[in-house]
Amino acid sequence: MKSPIDSLTPEQISRKARVVAIVTALALGFGYVSDLLTPVSSGIGAFFLTCSILLAAPRQRATELLGAVAVWLCFAEFLSTVESGDFQIWRLSVAVSTLGVAMAVLRVQHLRTLMRTSPETVVADLDRRTVCGIGVLPRSDARLAELRNEEAPNF
Repeated sequence: MKSPIDSLTPEQISRKARVVAIVTALALGFGYVSDLLTPVSSGIGAFFLTCSILLAAPRQRATELLGAVAVWLCFAEFLSTVESGDFQIWRLSVAVSTLGVAMAVLRVQHLRTLMRTSPETVVADLDRRTVCGIGVLPRSDARLAELRNEEAPNF
């Protein structure tokens, strides 16, 4: 028996996820402003929004998307507080905690990928960033070549 999902392409899934993400964000926004959301329903909505937005923007970093969802949830809670005059810390806590669970799953998946591709390499050598005084910057080509025990590229 052939499933309808078998005929979908990743691009079609991404397009449909964009629509679902927008509809979910609007529904959550309405639920926050009308004060219809309970902590449990806000957590479920945050999880649904997280999954759909991760599918909707596959080329964007997951951490950036989850950060955007967290900002959006805080803004929606702020709008709800302005509308009703009552700040519901538990509802916001459950929604943001849901994002934390999603982030934990993403990090575990990343570690699983590292275990498959580079099982004998030290994790610090797999990190492609370096910390400087300003923030986190990508490592230079010379530093990456040094880590790989290669000759540095000449430009």
